[in-house]
Amino acid sequence: MLEFNPDGSIKLSDAQIRQNDLEKQSVVITREQISVKPAVAQVRIRLPEYVQNIDEIINFYYKIEVSQFRSVEHSVHKVDEKTFLIKVDKGSMLMYSLLNFMIDCFKSKLSQTQNQRVIVKGSWDNYGNASDF
Repeated sequence: MLEFNPDGSIKLSDAQIRQNDLEKQSVVITREQISVKPAVAQVRIRLPEYVQNIDEIINFYYKIEVSQFRSVEHSVHKVDEKTFLIKVDKGSMLMYSLLNFMIDCFKSKLSQTQNQRVIVKGSWDNYGNASDF
């Protein structure tokens, strides 16, 4: 049953409030499906407010971008001071493998070098369904 606050907004449960607070203090990496046919996806990386040296994200991307899955066209974009997108320009059979590789690399890097909690969210609708590329 939905409950509302006096201002008309939806009242969150205590668990939802704790989860929101945890996410505000963590690096959040989100899998995002852009389209299903053709399958195109991206990864959003949102940093907490107090993280320093945010350009390290871009630099790290360029270090790992050519290490695997060179046939997948992708790029990194700085959305704002705390948010980055790794976009695949055109879906391919290796797209999800590349994005999973990038998530693993960033999760490892940010949890070790920045001493940050990293939360990975989201899913891709057509993961593993090669007929939709």
